[in-house]
Amino acid sequence: MLKTVVFDLDGVVYRGATGIPGVAAEISRLQGKLQVLFLTNNATKSRQDYVEYLKKFGITAEKNDIMTSSFGSAHYISEKYGRGKKVHVIGESGLRDELKEEAGAVFAEENAEIVVVGLDRHLTYGKIDAGVKNILAGAKFILANSDPTYPTEDGLSLGSGSIGAALSYACGKPPDVIIGKPSLYLIEKLLQMRGAKAGEAAFVGDRLDIDMRMANEVGMKSVLVLTGVATEGDVKHAPAADQPAIVIKSAAEAGRALGI
Repeated sequence: MLKTVVFDLDGVVYRGATGIPGVAAEISRLQGKLQVLFLTNNATKSRQDYVEYLKKFGITAEKNDIMTSSFGSAHYISEKYGRGKKVHVIGESGLRDELKEEAGAVFAEENAEIVVVGLDRHLTYGKIDAGVKNILAGAKFILANSDPTYPTEDGLSLGSGSIGAALSYACGKPPDVIIGKPSLYLIEKLLQMRGAKAGEAAFVGDRLDIDMRMANEVGMKSVLVLTGVATEGDVKHAPAADQPAIVIKSAAEAGRALGI
């Protein structure tokens, strides 16, 4: 029996600052029937930022209903390395806010113990150069997510995975850990924190190689929407691991497709 539905955000609930028609109403309807949660690879906002941002689209959510790669990165650091570490951040305010609150991070460009990389739309040579120097000196390299791009109203924009790739290329090594999808870390933490089981949950996303792969691997029902990155043509050529259980035009159809 389905008890939880988890929605991706970018390309599913909205594209940039534009809500996808009918989705907010569908989420509101579903919230009256089962547990509705949200998971995003976006590291530019904190969970509290998303509570406020979702209100703009008419969606009500609590902070603990939302999992982001910004919070996930901070939680991972706190769990694995403890609080109060010196951290060099390539990212925006949401990532810094979560690192400060959840991990007690001390921000430092030099002699950092950890380098955390997320999307940074104010990226400079100096930020990347400092990241490279710290990693080569032995700092742990944490990538919030490996998305090469993300969907906006104007098409695809550069993602944090592309920024991380620049550091990897310069340092000659991959990240020590990638927090976001398709890694299972975020979804497993969200389900655990909200008392949900993967076998009783569905995930609604817009990417085959990220969202559907994660949902399939963790044991959730995978639902692909065509309002973001993937197209029907992409589905035909996707490997078995990335195949969705259900394909719908929009998340506005999610409940009907899931029989809710």
